[in-house]
This record gives sequence, C-alpha cells and structure tokens, in this order.
Amino acid sequence: MQGRRLLTPAPAAAVAGGLVRRPLRYLASTWPGRLLLAALAVHVLARTGAGVPALAAGTAELLLGVYGLYAIVRLSRWLFRGLLWRIRTKLILSYLFIAVVPVVLLTAFFLLAMLIGMILVTSYMVSAHIESDAEELRTLARATLAGLPEGPAGLERFRAQLAEVRAVHPGVRHALVRHGRAFSAEGSAGVSPPAWLTEDGFAGAVQVGGEDLVRGLWSEGDSMLVLDVPLQADLFEHLERRTGLKVLPGTPTRETVPPAAEAVPPAEPDTPAIPGIKAVAFVALTRWEDGELNMKPVALRFEPRELVARLSPARLGTAAPEVLTALLAGVGVTFLVLYSGALVLGLVLARSITRSVHALSRGTERLRRGDFSHPIPVQSKDQLGELAESFNVMASDIQQLLRESAEKQRLEEELRIARQIQMSLLPQDTVTLPGLRISALCLPAAEVGGDYYDLLPLSDTRMGVLVADVSGKGTSAALYMAELKGLVLSLSRIHDSPARLLSEANRILSANMDSRSFITMTYAVVDTAARHIRFARAGHNPVIHLETSTGRTRVLAPQGMGLGMDAGDRFDEVLEETEVPLRGGDVFVFFTDGLPEAMNERAELFGERRLRDVIERSEALGTDQMKEAILSGIRAFVGEAAPHDDMTLVVLKVA
Repeated sequence: MQGRRLLTPAPAAAVAGGLVRRPLRYLASTWPGRLLLAALAVHVLARTGAGVPALAAGTAELLLGVYGLYAIVRLSRWLFRGLLWRIRTKLILSYLFIAVVPVVLLTAFFLLAMLIGMILVTSYMVSAHIESDAEELRTLARATLAGLPEGPAGLERFRAQLAEVRAVHPGVRHALVRHGRAFSAEGSAGVSPPAWLTEDGFAGAVQVGGEDLVRGLWSEGDSMLVLDVPLQADLFEHLERRTGLKVLPGTPTRETVPPAAEAVPPAEPDTPAIPGIKAVAFVALTRWEDGELNMKPVALRFEPRELVARLSPARLGTAAPEVLTALLAGVGVTFLVLYSGALVLGLVLARSITRSVHALSRGTERLRRGDFSHPIPVQSKDQLGELAESFNVMASDIQQLLRESAEKQRLEEELRIARQIQMSLLPQDTVTLPGLRISALCLPAAEVGGDYYDLLPLSDTRMGVLVADVSGKGTSAALYMAELKGLVLSLSRIHDSPARLLSEANRILSANMDSRSFITMTYAVVDTAARHIRFARAGHNPVIHLETSTGRTRVLAPQGMGLGMDAGDRFDEVLEETEVPLRGGDVFVFFTDGLPEAMNERAELFGERRLRDVIERSEALGTDQMKEAILSGIRAFVGEAAPHDDMTLVVLKVA
C-alpha cells in the first residue's frame, strides 16, 4: 500500500481551504496564472475606457475565453468525479441510462409515431374528402350535361338540379356553355378549358385568380358545365360533418370572405379553445392557368377518440374507442407495474451491492491504518457476503500473523541475546601454551547451537581441551552447554585424569538431565613439559592425529558413551583414557559431527575421509590456515545447501 493513496472524500473544511489556496497559488506562482491576471487587467482597463489598443484588448478577450473554456472543462471533470465517487451513484446512473432512459425514449418515439400517423391519416382524410367532393361535382356535371334539353325547359331543369347541389354545398357556383356560347353562369371564373387539359372532364382543387376552389368539369363537344365550391367555411363544415375534423380559424381559406350574394353571418363571441390535437394537412391545388401543382396548408384539430371511432370497423361503432382504450390501459398498467417492480428491484439490488462495497471500502481503510479489529458486517448471503466474510477471516488471520510475528521477533531477540551469551561462554581471549599452536571456531547452524569448545589453562605447561555436542539445538542445548562449562571449570581443577573428570561429570549431569537429552564430549589434557596428551571420549567424534613422520592421519577413538545416558557403573566400565606422545609437527584435530556430516544438495555427506584428506594436504600450513582450508573444503562440497548442524573445530599443532 505504500506509495498509493486511497480515493476517500476529504473533509469539507479541507476541500474549502483547497478551493481557496490552490487558485491563489496558481495565479501567483505559475506563468499561466500570471498571464491570466494580465489578461484580466487589460480587460478591465479596456472596459473603463483607458485607451487600451484594440489588438491588446482583443488578445485579452481571446485569452479570457480560452481560460474560461478550460475552467469549465476542469470544473466539469471535478464535479463529475465528485458525483461519481460512490459506486452506488454509478450503479444508479447506469441503471437509469440502461433501463429508464431507453424506455422514456421509446415511449416518446411511439407517441410521436402515433401522432405522426394520426396526422397523416387526417391529412389523407382531408385530401380524400376534397377529391371525393370534386369527383361528385364532376359526376353531377356530366349527368346534368348529358340529359339537359334545349331551350328554356333545359334551363329550368338545370336550375332545379343546381338547387339540389346547393342543399349539400350552399356556396356552389356554375358556368354552363351550350353550343359554344354561355348559357348560364354564376360566379365561376376561368371556365375556358386550359391548354394543359386534354380530357373531357376534370375533378380536383384548383387555384383560379388567387381563389381556392373545388372544381368539377365535364365537356361534350361544344358544350361544357363547370361546378365550383369555394375552399372555405361551407366546405369545411361539410368536411367536419363527414370526418369529424375541425378546420381551425387560423387557416387562410377558412377566413375567406364569402361572396357578396350570400349573407354574412354575424360575428360570434370568443369561444374557448377547441379541444383535441392540432395537425396540418396539405391540399394539392392545381393552378388553372398552367396546370402547376401547389401545396396549401390547412390547420386542423381532431379528437383521437372520435378519429379512432370513425376508422374502426362498422360492427364496433362507437364502442371502438372504449375497447381500444381499455386494451391500451390494460397493457400500459401491466407494463407500468412490471417496470416499477423492476425499477424498485434494481434500486434494491444496487443498494445491496453498494452497501457491501461501502463496508469493504471502510474495512480496507481501517486495515490500511492498521486497525484489524473492525469486522465487516455480513449483510447478504451472496458472493459479496462471502467476500466480506473472507475479508473478516483475512483480517483475523493478519491480526494473528502480526501477533505471531511480534512473538517471533521477541523470541528472535531472546535467541539473539542467548547467542551472545553462548558466544561469551566460548574462549574470548587467545589461549596460548608454550610449544603449542592453537586455532578454534564454533559455527552454530541456528541462532543458538549445541556445540561447545573450551581451552582451560591448568598450569604453565598444561592445558585442558574440551569439545562437546549437546543433543538437540536451541535454548535447551544452550542451557546444558552453560551448565557443562561451569561443571568442567570446577572439575578440571580437581581431577587431572580426563577419564575421572568425565566420570564425575556424568554422575552429576545424569541426576539433572532430561532422559531424552545427552552430551557427547572429548576432554584432553595437553602437557608440553611431559610431551604427551591424555584424553577420554564420552561418545564423541574421534580425534584425528596427523603424524609428521608419515604425513598420514590416523583416528584416535577410545571407547566411551555419552554423558547422561547411564547413571550407574556402565559408563565407568566403558570409558577409556588414551595417552599419545607429542612430537614436533604433529597435529591433533578435535571436531563435532557437523563437519563430517555436512551435506550437499544431493544429500551426500562430506565424511571423515574427505576431512582427513584436507588435513593431510594442509600439513605444511599453520593452524589458522589449516582451519580455513577445512572450512573451504566443506563449503565447496556443500555448495548452496543450507547447514543443518553446528560445526566446531579445534586444531592443535605441536611446535
């Protein structure tokens, strides 16, 4: 966790202080900030009319614009980060964008599509109605012209038929041409067949002299009948009766002033707004002079309920809106219930997830501060609940590991002190004896080992040499070693015989040692005046003797058993003492089993044979060089393998 910072919200006071200090430091300590201050100064001077050059004022305005845009971007990013720091906010916004926004957009799309569909339907209905009226006028003109007699009788019959047309279209106009001359005309203009009209009849909306008409025309030979209905109030009322579509007063054609021959209805008082949905229909008008088509907008208002009723099959009749409304309401309510349930469920799930994540975030923050005693509440039996439980177990394990680590450090410190004490038990000063060169070492495999050596000055010409190995390692071995040192120091001043010293030491130790522990030991007394060495071996490794006369080594291994293994007479019966004369150049090597039992990575032992070979090759060396040669040979043999036992070595060379 070092070098990383958890994204936790800062306190409000710290945030407010940072919002004040950071801009001030930016303006005062950075070149972009100083440039911004300069641009602000130039802008203020230009506003106050201080005669600032136009180029400088424009540059300042440009810089302020750039800085403003940059500030907006940075502020937006800061607000966005602050709002979306919590995972709960992110999940809720994601849910809104994924679930709510598409539904709103789809609903708006379908409503718009339905509205556009209704508008298209109403536009089609208006156009179809106008075309139907025009087709009726053409059919009427054809029928009238075909059966119309000559003379006054024909005129009377025509007027009677025209009265029937006025019952449907009160504002109808006509123009009748018989045998190339006008027979009867009333208000119709531009009745001459235009050049673009190549058929005998015409039906549709036309534009003649700036007036919009619905025209029906039929011609036979040199006779022609034209029926026109102005595209205005009368026609729109007829349209409303047939389709239910209301043409709004704002339509220009709706407000066209009727002909003077007709009565002008009195002005009606203001009426409330017409309910329904507004729409615009486009009517195709043919300009009568040249046949060019123009689109005329017609403002409408319609009731969806009435429109559905008119478009429904005849069997449903007026019940169609109720049936359709009930069906849509049922589907809508079902969808609303399901979607509300899904929304609530999504919010509940988001809250459950974010609550668990928030608890984990709080737990990790406490863990970062070193507080491992705060358990995370497990609020759900799901993967996040298992994660919280695992976090609690992990925190407990870490807490236990910290306690164990502290205990281990305490033990290591105690072992370090014990090692210092143990090392202090070994000879600290150089022990010398006339006519004898000595070199020794002790290398524990662990912090505290069980090997021990000592050099005991007995007189000016006599010295006791002790090499021992306590079974096991660690503190217990170190304690037995300390006890052995004190015991040997006392007994060496009482007993000259090595065998007698070992016998007395065994008697004392057997009464106090654990039955599972024992000590192997070699004790020798070197007498340079008498020129001999006497030693006894209590189950320890033999002594290697290098004879100068032959240059070969031999193994000195008198019988004996370990200290503490037998408290009776058996120890004394087995124990032997050996005396060897001292000759100039002879070497005596005392060692523990850590040397011959040193093991390499292939689990091979170094062995006494290799040890003797190294000693024989080092005959001409001094004791220190021989000791280093032995250690180098063992290290080369062992390689990267870790030591598994203590190594103790004492080398004596007769001068």
